[in-house]
Amino acid sequence: MFPLAKGHVQITLALTTLLPIVFFYSLLYNWLIFLIPFNVLLLAGHLYFFRDPARNTLKLTNNLLAPADGKVYEILPEEGIIRIRMSLFDVHVNRWPVSGRVTEITTKSGKHWPFLPFIRRGTDENSKKTVSLTNEFGTYQIVQIVGMIARRCVIYAKENENVDQGERMGMIRYGSEVDIHFPREKYDIVVQEKDRTQAGKTVLAQTRKG
Repeated sequence: MFPLAKGHVQITLALTTLLPIVFFYSLLYNWLIFLIPFNVLLLAGHLYFFRDPARNTLKLTNNLLAPADGKVYEILPEEGIIRIRMSLFDVHVNRWPVSGRVTEITTKSGKHWPFLPFIRRGTDENSKKTVSLTNEFGTYQIVQIVGMIARRCVIYAKENENVDQGERMGMIRYGSEVDIHFPREKYDIVVQEKDRTQAGKTVLAQTRKG
C-alpha cells in the first residue's frame, strides 16, 4: 500500500474501488466515460497529498527540529517564534520538534484567509490548533494554522501524553502554516527566512552552551 497519513487508507480504498465501477457503467452509458479521468485524477491527487513517506528523522535533544515541510516564512527571534509555510506540494504530515509531555491542546475557530504576500491576516485570524509541550528546557507551542483550502487540523497525541522528537505529530488537511514558539533564552536560531525545511530533519535552533 502506498504510504499514507494516518486515517486515509479507507478513503483510498473507496476511491480505488470506485474506478472499476465507473469504468463498467461507462460501457453501458457512454456519457459517463468522462468520469474515468476525473476519478483517476482524484485518486492520484489524494495519494499525492496525503502521502506519508518513511523518513529517518533525527534524535537531537539539544536541537529544535522543524515541525513541518515547507519554507521558513518569518523568524521573530525576540519572541522565540519561527513560522513555516507549506505549499500543496509539500508533505503535510507534521512531526514533533522536541520530545516532551503534551500539556494542552486547544482549537480556535476563525477565518480562512489565503497566505499571500499582501495578505498577512491568516496567521492571526485563521482557524488553528495549538499544542503546548514541556520538557527540561521549558514550554513550547506548536500551532497548526489552516489556509484558504484547509478545513481541519489533526493532532495524533492526547493531553498528558509523552511524545518523541521526530515522530509523527499530526497533519493539516490541505494546510498552510505551522508555527513553533520556543523558550527564546535557551536557543540560538540557525535557520534563515526562505530556507527550506523537512519535518523531523531540519535543525531550526540549537540550545545555548554554558
